[in-house]
Amino acid sequence: MEIKANGGFIYTCGGTMKGRNGSIESPGFPYGYPNGANCTWVIVGEEGSRIQLMFLSFAIEEEYDFLSLYDGHPHPANFRTR
Repeated sequence: MEIKANGGFIYTCGGTMKGRNGSIESPGFPYGYPNGANCTWVIVGEEGSRIQLMFLSFAIEEEYDFLSLYDGHPHPANFRTR
């Protein structure tokens, strides 16, 4: 999905992951992703379960890209790391 904003395009992606395992890839992986990509993934585990994240390949453009992790809804009180 592309949304036009301020004369440019913002590429949105993401979704909800449920189940015991899965993988998440950025658009265009293993090559570069589109400028303005905004991907939000929600990982849902069973009540009382733990979620383990393992990064096999991870690269961001410093000062432009980031990864934020929340325990629950994306709210400052649930923020874990960036």
